[in-house]
Amino acid sequence: PSTMQEKVHNYFDYLWDSRKGFDETAVVNELPTPLRVELSLFLNRHFIEKVPIFKGARPDFIRDIVMNLQSVVFSPGDFIVRKGEIGNEMFFISKGSVEVVGDDEKTVFATLQDGNFFGEIAILLSVPRTANIRAKEYCDLYMLDKHSFDNVLNNYPDFKEHIQKLAEERAKGLGK
Repeated sequence: PSTMQEKVHNYFDYLWDSRKGFDETAVVNELPTPLRVELSLFLNRHFIEKVPIFKGARPDFIRDIVMNLQSVVFSPGDFIVRKGEIGNEMFFISKGSVEVVGDDEKTVFATLQDGNFFGEIAILLSVPRTANIRAKEYCDLYMLDKHSFDNVLNNYPDFKEHIQKLAEERAKGLGK
């Protein structure tokens, strides 16, 4: 359909305008490992350091989390998460803005922008999502999936214990 053609065309226009045809992940992955780590930390550390559950984490833990981030793009109007679905990832907004919307998909409760994050409860508790999150415009996000998060945590038993306590507190707060 013509509306779908237009969405696809607009998506590739956005990618061209914002990245000049380069796939950021592919370019970064071509770098030698030490430079890839250094660049990834420089570009993404500030996202991770804002997340309360990562407060007090060792630098090597932060490095391992940053190295597991995946770049994703959402188009205007795309639902990134829907209330009720089981969440297996959290997101960090690199560029763009998202809206927290009601079940009617019209009521906007909040707008999150560059540097904000959402979905941390999902990687802690694997519970149904508590909100709908929709892209307000084209959004460049970084995603951390639960599997990668758990794998990193397994390498840091002391911090894993700290995270488990935080998860228990969050669960109590949610009445779970």
